[in-house]
Amino acid sequence: MRWNHLFNNKLFSNTSAIFSNYSFGIYDKFKVKKDSADYYAEYYSGIRDFTLKYDIDWLPNPKHWIKAGAVSIYHRFNPHAYVVEDVPNNTHIKDVQNTTGIESGIYAEDTWQPVQSLKVNGGLRFSHFMATKNQYHFFEPRISIAWRLKNDIALKGSYASMNQYIHMLSNTGISLPTDLWVPTTDKVKPQQSQQLALGMVKDFSRHDLTFSIEGYYKKMNNVIGYKEGATFIVLDDPNTAASKNWEETITVGRAWSYGLEFLLQKKEGRLTGWIGYTLSWTQMQFDSLNFGKKFYARYDRRHDISAVAIYKLSDHITLSGTWVYGTGNAVTLPSSDYYINANTPLLGGTNHFYYNSGGGVGFDYGQKNNFRMAAYHRLDLGIQFHKIKKWGERTWELSVYNVYNRMNPFFYYSGTEYKNDKSYGVLKQVTLFPFIPSFSYNIKF
Repeated sequence: MRWNHLFNNKLFSNTSAIFSNYSFGIYDKFKVKKDSADYYAEYYSGIRDFTLKYDIDWLPNPKHWIKAGAVSIYHRFNPHAYVVEDVPNNTHIKDVQNTTGIESGIYAEDTWQPVQSLKVNGGLRFSHFMATKNQYHFFEPRISIAWRLKNDIALKGSYASMNQYIHMLSNTGISLPTDLWVPTTDKVKPQQSQQLALGMVKDFSRHDLTFSIEGYYKKMNNVIGYKEGATFIVLDDPNTAASKNWEETITVGRAWSYGLEFLLQKKEGRLTGWIGYTLSWTQMQFDSLNFGKKFYARYDRRHDISAVAIYKLSDHITLSGTWVYGTGNAVTLPSSDYYINANTPLLGGTNHFYYNSGGGVGFDYGQKNNFRMAAYHRLDLGIQFHKIKKWGERTWELSVYNVYNRMNPFFYYSGTEYKNDKSYGVLKQVTLFPFIPSFSYNIKF
């Protein structure tokens, strides 16, 4: 809910009350043995937010646009829910951990245009987070400058210092996207970053085109990740049903992200759209992971391409198309396996005798995030039929998602194939959302 109040033609305010709820779950029902009880395990991550914010805009003169405001958010996190049920005996065990926190901030900024060719935006934000016992507070300065050298060329630069009180905890040992959003706590400090960006914009008025290039560098501290061998999913032994505290399974490190972004855009004419390309690197480093060496983050995306075209065939018919491409996620998979003998010692006098009591297969994982999932790409096409009515506008749309039925990977799992009486380990892929046609009807009034 938002209330807008106009004090006068130079001052107005917005008051907002916001509620949001996010949840992500994986469920598994299974038996330990044929005649045993049924078990049900649940992996769950959820965030529920209640937000109250107040913002004011003040335009004292044509050269200044001042903004200020305050916000407070009550977070409730539920990063773990574990359920075990013994159906025949009516046994039900449920363990849920809730964590709360209050995030607040006040800010002020001014967009100043001293001359027609120069625009400066400077601001300062004070952020605060209240955990159970500890409190964190930081000043966050930021500034951006846009300087028009000619009518068709402009330079821009920016710097920002930021703090994030919500962490994303990714498990790269499996390719299933089991990301958890976990809060800053008394033990886990907020993530901090420093970011610098420089860019140039060039207008080609003859062809109604705008081209921009921008480079950025971002350094992050207090980034969290799982310890070696740690996991948040405890489905192996449902009899224990023990609660695992996620704070005990993490380690703290650093991260770097940098790259170049290119954008060619057409805003006028019957054909509009853009082509965007990003070349980027994102690396992480933890003293206790990967022998202290840097490794690429799960969502490190070397190449990211998007092409969007919208063609106005007539006043009533519009054609549209979108093509996207992205480098696959980086995950950790074993590079080899080996057999392990399990020998049990028997004592006979002063001598030791051994016999083989079976064994198992061990895996060598090598470097962290040593495998790239297949690249993601798809083409979407659509046609829209518009008509203006007395009460507004109605639109019929026919569209096709993933026109060429690209089998993009959602996650991988290991399997076994047999050839010439020998078994071979293989990597199998699960795909979601192939070729999907759709139809929609919209009204605007």
